[in-house]
Order: sequence, then structure tokens, then C-alpha cells
Amino acid sequence: MAYEFRGEYDVAVCGGGTAGTLAAISAARNGAKTLLIERTPFLGGVAVMGFWPHVFFTRTGKKAVGGLAQEIIDELIRLEGSLGHLRYEGGHLYTVTPVDCEVLKVVLIKMVSEAGVDVMYNATVRDICMQGQRVTGLIIQTKGGTFLANAKMIIDCTGDGDVAAMAGAPFNKGREDGKTQPVSLIMRLTNVDLIKMAEQVPTDKPVLWANKPHSNKKTPVYFPGRLGPWDDTEEAQQLFTDKNHQIFCLAPWVSDVVVNTSRLVGIDGTVYDEVNRAEFKARLQIHAIYKFLQKYIPGFSESNFIGGYILGVRETRRFIGDYELTEDDVLAGRKFNDNIGLGAYPLDMHDPDGGNVTFTQIGGDGSYGIPYRCLLPQGVENVLVAGRCISATHKALASVRSIASCMVMGQAAGLAAAIATREKKSAKEVDVRYLQTCLQQQGAILA
Repeated sequence: MAYEFRGEYDVAVCGGGTAGTLAAISAARNGAKTLLIERTPFLGGVAVMGFWPHVFFTRTGKKAVGGLAQEIIDELIRLEGSLGHLRYEGGHLYTVTPVDCEVLKVVLIKMVSEAGVDVMYNATVRDICMQGQRVTGLIIQTKGGTFLANAKMIIDCTGDGDVAAMAGAPFNKGREDGKTQPVSLIMRLTNVDLIKMAEQVPTDKPVLWANKPHSNKKTPVYFPGRLGPWDDTEEAQQLFTDKNHQIFCLAPWVSDVVVNTSRLVGIDGTVYDEVNRAEFKARLQIHAIYKFLQKYIPGFSESNFIGGYILGVRETRRFIGDYELTEDDVLAGRKFNDNIGLGAYPLDMHDPDGGNVTFTQIGGDGSYGIPYRCLLPQGVENVLVAGRCISATHKALASVRSIASCMVMGQAAGLAAAIATREKKSAKEVDVRYLQTCLQQQGAILA
């Protein structure tokens, strides 16, 4: 079959979430002709769906994330789209970084444009072309037709690792019984009395307050509440699978809040029918949760339902790389000779069976290294993976899947791909010491 030819590229990045967008910017800034393919009409993934890029600092106060990720936050601050890194005294995170997701969309568009990235929105990789263990081309499906793009290096940032899977790279999925962490749909509510909410809804963690743009008083920015007092209501028993259900409220605005509390278990994010069904159920679920909050929870009685974004999937394929990051590595704060960055987010485990969320702090200095080897899936020569599909165990993924870590991996993967194309090497042949030197020159933090 003949396809419309899109072009010859040095690097093709599949998936425009935080890992993919930063990978594309990094590759292009380092001299590679770069294509970025994204299935939605925006860049940023879960970071522009209301989630925030936790965390840039370790629990001991050490800066763990810099480079492109910090550049983005700096630009957001300039545009009043972020309050920067706020110290969360007594909380389970050292800092919280509020982000206005709509402003972040704008910042990312500007950055990929300025870097010269060719972006294809509303596009998915339908198939691939291979020669031996190398992916040589991508068959890209759009509403306007089917395209062929050739590339020397591929970076799979699809979250599910769709391209690496097509190429035959081996992977694991979920814990030993195959169950994965639940999926969630985040929602945004307006006209919420944040002060009443913070003062009257129980919490076992501190409330983070801050002055926000165009406001002369402090209001809650981050609020992890508990809905235990309403466990006996009919609505709570129908909506929640656990007692004393947690509700995470993120509010970069004065009276609007993003609520992360929905949960669907038993969903395989790589199976179309399951995801399709989950999109239906999750949309109905968050509206029912909104009505529950409006009826019972202080501060929400006069709120308005803006709705949700797209389904957030925490875990699907995890590719078997040249090294597999483990829970022990994370909890010990272990560092590696081939670090391409640091992770500092606690183990954030959403029980696959439907129980509550647990946070486990990182040992050592509060950070662990992310080895370059985890970005190198076995069985393919010119494919890197970045984001939640990297080589990690089920429990280690509960930390390294965080947005800030995905940013770190994206920058490193993009740079490595650019070096590989320039030096005509495979991904595995890239000189890690040189890669690390370049990353440090670009503000990344490796140790």
C-alpha cells in the first residue's frame, strides 16, 4: 500500500506527554530533525490534565530536577501559570509545584515551535517498518490520511509502549498476577469555597496555603482530605471501594480546584474495549462524585462542574531493559554509574485491588538514580523508551512514573537520540559519560 510520505527524520518521538514533549525539544535543540506524534490535540499529557509535576526536591531539601523541566517552570512563573516550588512543611512531599494546565499547554507549544519540532496532533502510529532489529519507518494514521515517516532513531513515549511492543521488545505488565494500578479521571470544579473546605474536611496531612495571582489573601493550594465522616452515606458506599476515601485537591486558582479522587480497578490500558468502557464509566463516576461533594462536603455546595479531561492510566507495559529499576533501588536511594537524572517522588502505590493510596519515602538523601540502561529495551537497536513504560518493577514504577521523573527521562532520551544519529550509533552504543556531561551542561542533575 502506498502512503503519503511525511519526510526523513533523525528522531521520531511517539507520544507528546511530558516525557515525549521534552524528548522532542531536547532532540531538536541538539541538532536532530525531529518529528513528534501525539494522539490528542495538545501536548503535556497528564500534566495538562490537572496533575502537577511533583517533585523537584528530595525530602531532605536537595534539588533533584533541573534542566528543561525547571526551564518550563520558570516560564510558567513568568506567565503567572505557576507559583513555583512551594515548601510543604510537614507534608509527604518536600515541595509542591502548582501549575495552570492551560498556560502549560501554551508554554509547551511555544517551546516545541521554537526548537523546530514537526508536530503531528491527532495522530497515532498504526504500524512500523523494520529491518532486522531496527525500526526504519512509522505508519501514521490521521483523519486526513495515512502517512509514512522514516527515522533513524525512535523514542517511544506513548506510556503504553505501543511502538516498542510493535517492534517485538519484551515487556512485563502489572504486578505478578497481572493486575495494574487503577485508572482515574480528574475533574475541575469552579466556585469552590477552598477555605471552608480546608477548615472543615478532615485530613491527616497539612494544608498548603499560598497567595495566588490577583488575590490579596492566602487560600489552599494543596489539600489531601479524607471522606471518612461520610462513609455511611448511600452515595459514598456506591462510589468508593475503600473506607475513609482520600480526595486530593489541587488549586492553583482562587476558587477553582482540580479534584483527583476517582478510581476504576481492573482496567488494562492496552486493551481498547476496556479503555473505551472505562472512559464511559469514569465520566459518569466523576459527575456522581461531584454531586456527592456538592451535597455533603463543606465548601462544595455552590460549586460548578467543569468536567474531566482524558483518562489517566498509571501502569501498563514496562519494558525489559538492560537494567530493571527495583523497589529496593528506590527505597535505598541508590545511585548508578549511568544515571541520566534523579527521581525524588515517594512510592505512590494505588492498590490494584481497590484499596487506598499509600506513600513510602525514599531512603538515603531522598533521591535515586534513573539509569540510562532502563531506557534501552531489549531486542531493538534504535528505540529508546521514556516515561512510565521504562524498565522498572511494578512497585518501582509507583515512584518513577511521576511527571517530574518523566521530564527527566524525556530530556535524556532526546539528547541520547540526537547524539546517536549524529555519531551514527545505536542507542546502546552512545557514550554514557559524554551523555552525562552534556546533560549536566544543560542543567540536569545527576547526583
